[in-house]
Amino acid sequence: MISYIGGKSRMANWIGGFIPDDIEIYVEVFGGAFWVYINGEIYKKPNLNKVVYNDFNRYMVNLFQCCTNYEEFYNHMKELRSQDENLFYKFQKEIFRNTDIDMIKLGDFEFAKKYAYVMTQVFSGLNAEKAKFIDLKGKYKSKFDSFRDRLINPKFTQKLNKITHCENLNYSEVIEKYDSPNTYFYVDPPYWKTENYYSLHDFDFDDHKLLCNQLATIKGKFSLSYYEFDLLSKWLPKNKYIWKNKDFVKAASAQKGNKQNKGTEILVMNYEI
Repeated sequence: MISYIGGKSRMANWIGGFIPDDIEIYVEVFGGAFWVYINGEIYKKPNLNKVVYNDFNRYMVNLFQCCTNYEEFYNHMKELRSQDENLFYKFQKEIFRNTDIDMIKLGDFEFAKKYAYVMTQVFSGLNAEKAKFIDLKGKYKSKFDSFRDRLINPKFTQKLNKITHCENLNYSEVIEKYDSPNTYFYVDPPYWKTENYYSLHDFDFDDHKLLCNQLATIKGKFSLSYYEFDLLSKWLPKNKYIWKNKDFVKAASAQKGNKQNKGTEILVMNYEI
């Protein structure tokens, strides 16, 4: 829905193609920008009755809670100019310097509006609390306009209508809460040795192993995204789990004038496909 570090908008169709049709509960454990759900056509699953967005970043959870009431959210944003440097710095100060994140009540449209505005004026939403305003000088459509337009576009609103829960839990808590034989978890943690790229995270070096150990014991199905690293095949052996891989252009290099660097995405699953 929105530009965000580690977003899977380019990979969503590939990942979504591995998700079974008979799932009843869909959970994104590290929801981020929710691109696998949005672009992976998950909402079409015939038995789907519960869609759960989860993230440890309460700013993002509030944003998606507001997206579920997209008409009202749009009304809060419709008068904003798509690019306004003064407004950007005003909102940035208000939400990151003058607010206790734990005090945000989920469903706060004014706060979500300001957060969306700041996130869409910086590269991939990266370090939005410190980032500088990017002036597009009228050459390109702003990401804020793109995000705002999605709130009134039936292609997106039919998917937002299916979201039933927005959670602000750590990965272990949300897996434990929703695990069942009919649950599907898509798991996209901070990648190995990139943990500190993320703002407001609760995922460190030791959590990679803890996450894999927990996934190995669940009742439901999961797919886990990573770049490959040596310990991953020790924790989730290739002779016990299904491993798939595909090369994708890295978002950080997908810009005009830059060499299109590729990375090999790994998807590990605990079920036959």
